[in-house]
Amino acid sequence: MYILLGIAIFLKLIFWIVLIDVVISWLMIFGLRFRPQIIAWIIDPIYDFIKKHIPTTIWPLDFTPIFIIILVEILLTFIFNFDPKVHAYFSNLFN
Repeated sequence: MYILLGIAIFLKLIFWIVLIDVVISWLMIFGLRFRPQIIAWIIDPIYDFIKKHIPTTIWPLDFTPIFIIILVEILLTFIFNFDPKVHAYFSNLFN
């Protein structure tokens, strides 16, 4: 159970890091050229892996973050349905 809880916490952390990266990329429209190196170290290998195996770019739009967020949510749903105790611990941990 604790291994699944650790995986769920890791997946939720990836979810939030991808979301922060998306918001930072939107701020680049307004001239803010800031992307923390730690986010690049964590997210760029995941983005590269997805882009290598699945075409996610349509013209100037990159759908890799959306794909990762959907994949993370599917994996979390699978984990929570596999062991409901993990969902209870996870909910208590983050609420």
